Parts: sequence; structure tokens; C-alpha cells
Amino acid sequence: MDVFISWSGPRSGAVAKALRDWLPLIINALKPWLSLSDIDKGARWGTDIAARLQASKAGIICLTPSNLHSDWILFEAGALSKTIANTFVCPLLIGIEPSDIKGPLAQFQATRADKDDLLKLVKTLNQGLGETALEESQIQVAFEAFWPKFKTELDKIPPDEFSARPQRTDRDLLEEILDFVRNQNRSSVATLIADDYRAMLIGRVEKFLRASGIASSWGATHGSQELTYRVTLKGGKGPISVTVPTITPLEAVEELIKSQLPVPLSSLLSPGVGASSPTK
Repeated sequence: MDVFISWSGPRSGAVAKALRDWLPLIINALKPWLSLSDIDKGARWGTDIAARLQASKAGIICLTPSNLHSDWILFEAGALSKTIANTFVCPLLIGIEPSDIKGPLAQFQATRADKDDLLKLVKTLNQGLGETALEESQIQVAFEAFWPKFKTELDKIPPDEFSARPQRTDRDLLEEILDFVRNQNRSSVATLIADDYRAMLIGRVEKFLRASGIASSWGATHGSQELTYRVTLKGGKGPISVTVPTITPLEAVEELIKSQLPVPLSSLLSPGVGASSPTK
């Protein structure tokens, strides 16, 4: 399972690096990634980060007093939470308390950088593996074996107020955001178009059911592939099932519905009522 580790600043980056090396020792199936170490030389790093954000099923955000309001942190946390349904996002608190977190980051369940809370975090990540998850007893044994290694790394992290390496700039952030948007743009536009067309199709179906005079009532189930209606016909006949695939051309809706009626449309109408076809 891909785990995106978000960081900003030297102290946060040091913890992120330690996590990247430590987590697979406990659960081999975890694949932590952070931009500090895992971008190939010559690669366009903004595109690589955007791709990793989309692929990750979990995210750990390394928070320190100096990066609580970092644009990088807020952007990557938002991208993680929106990219995939049921994505697990966890702020890891380094030198701060849950009460220090305000705004968007406060919606996530935070983890303190201590032994008890990190064990809970590892167990939660293990649950995310589904059928390939390890037994809890295995997690406990592996965690106890490798905790001293991680604790040693925590004890060595630099103070929050000193900068051991350059932080990412606002220009870097802008490039990452643009790459992320570009990567998502095609699928997002396609989704919007599909949703708009489905809304038009629903309107066309229900307008015909009303205008034709054949239905006294109906219930609908709107799936991604088809629209399904349970229609009670005038005079209490039915209900019957009417199915309209979401790729149906608008001008074909009326004939498609008529073809699913148990009797000709004219026999369902009261004297003097004529079936009218709504305009496009």
C-alpha cells in the first residue's frame, strides 16, 4: 500500500525520512514515499509528486510548530483527502498537541510521536491492507523489535527553529499545484460532462413520463450506467420496470420507453389524451 509522507521544514523532513525507512520494517507491504528521497534524478519532481498523491491510499503529515500553516502541508493534505475515497490521512504531531491544530487539519485524527500512538497508527495502516493485513500479534512483535531504532532517530531530529536544508519555495508549490491540476484535469472534465449529460437524460425521461399521460407515479434509481424506473401506469396497471442506459441519445428516449411498455401507448391513454413528445 502506497503511503505518502508530507513534510515541510528540517525537523519535519527528518521525521519523514525516519518513517520512510522504519515503516516497511514492521509491515513489508507498506510503501512509504516522500519527495525528500524518492524522486529520480532528471525527473520532473512536480509531476512525480502529483502522481504519488493520486496513487496513495494513506498519508502521514509530519507537523511541527513551524509548519502548522505551511502552504505545502495544507495543499498535500487536501490532495490526499480528496484524491481517493476512504483515503486515510493522519497528522503526526512533533512537539505540538492536538489542541494546537486549527482549520482544515483539525478534521483528521492526529497521532502523537510517542510509542503508544505510533503503535495505533501502524495498526491502522495494517487494517488498510484488507485481506493481506498481518495478525495484530505479528504487528506487536515487529513494532517492539524495531521501536528502539525509530526512537533513536526521533531523539536525533534537529530543533524546530534551525534550518538544516532549504525549504520548498512558493514557486515550487505553485508548480506542484499546476501539475496536480493538469494530471487530474482530463478525468475531472470528463466526469463533469458525464454528470451534466445524465442530468439532461433524467429530465428528458421524466418529462416524457409526465407529458405522455401514461404514468400515475414512478420511483427511480440513478446508477452510473443506467437509469431505472418503476412506473405505475394510469389505471393502476403495473408497476413496470423501465431502463434507460446513460449513453442513450436524448432524441431516442421516448421510443426506448415505448418499446418497454406492455401494451401500445395509445391503449394506456384516456379518451382525448394524446401522447406528446417534448422538444429537445
